[in-house]
Amino acid sequence: MAAVRKYPMENVVRYPGGSYKESAILHKICQVTLHSLPAYLMDTMAYMMGKKPVMIRVVEKMHKAQKAIEYFATNEWAWSTDNVEKLNMELTEVDRQTFNFDLSALSWPDFIDDYVKGTRQFVFKEDLATLDQARRHSDKMFWIEKCLQILLFIVFGKLFTWLFC
Repeated sequence: MAAVRKYPMENVVRYPGGSYKESAILHKICQVTLHSLPAYLMDTMAYMMGKKPVMIRVVEKMHKAQKAIEYFATNEWAWSTDNVEKLNMELTEVDRQTFNFDLSALSWPDFIDDYVKGTRQFVFKEDLATLDQARRHSDKMFWIEKCLQILLFIVFGKLFTWLFC
């Protein structure tokens, strides 16, 4: 997540984050409360202002993509690298420089930074000159999210005390 905070996307509607849920029921509850309901609310507001509602479609695509990678993200995978290691040992020094596939020297944090920066620049076609503006917007989304969480905590606290006390 550090890379996403370092190279935030422009015009995000929520602060980036997320987590995996072990329970399918909890996952579905989170999808509905954190994705679908806000999307319907935003699309209703857009419709009332005479704008085209798009968030429901975006959320449906996001859920479809989540479902597509669910199997790979929720299972453990073991890969044998014996053949790659043998091949690496047989390479000459010139071939090692040409076909460098030794990942032991790879800096994963730098790789992820470059990956997110490249995605921002080449996939989303966002200019790196707008990074400061995107960071300010991301910071604003962070504080909006925290305020909403506090508000919901208070509302649920009041509701709980009203129902059970």
